[in-house]
Amino acid sequence: MGRPKLLLPFRGRPVVAGVVEALRRAGVGPIVLVTSAERTDIQEWARAAGLLLAVNPAPERGMLSSIQTGVAALGGGDDLARRREVLLVAPADLPGLQAATVTELLRRQAESAAPLAVPVAGGRRGHPLAIAPGLIPEIATLDLDVGLRQLLDRHAAEVLEVEVEDPGAVDDVDTPQDYERLLGPST
Repeated sequence: MGRPKLLLPFRGRPVVAGVVEALRRAGVGPIVLVTSAERTDIQEWARAAGLLLAVNPAPERGMLSSIQTGVAALGGGDDLARRREVLLVAPADLPGLQAATVTELLRRQAESAAPLAVPVAGGRRGHPLAIAPGLIPEIATLDLDVGLRQLLDRHAAEVLEVEVEDPGAVDDVDTPQDYERLLGPST
């Protein structure tokens, strides 16, 4: 993106607020926002929004290290598995994600008992990724260089794809062009 993106304005709120609102409206909680130590602006926003905040001490290790940091903030993979809690993993740059997508994903995963579930919109896999309690401890065993993709590869035959009518599940903000496209035509 070339600049910090999570606090960029999107429909009257920061980009990150879209994901948080969708999760909350779907009844998900607690919500952990993982950031680096340098991003004090995001940390302040997360606290004001009532989120759990986790600081990744070495974000240069990649996205999986942030996921592992978030899992630790929730008590660790073994504790989440014991509590029989589904873990949702989503990047914070999905400003258009709909609560209905999250609700449907969780409903369909529960009905099917699938270990992994992912929304699919327009033929593309999106987020959040729902991870059943039994698989959460595996996150700690994954190779940081491969990332969470390794978990999906290990259980490829068991991934439930949930078709949704929500481009917000796949439309993230990685480039200035993505941001401008999501903002729509200026008036």
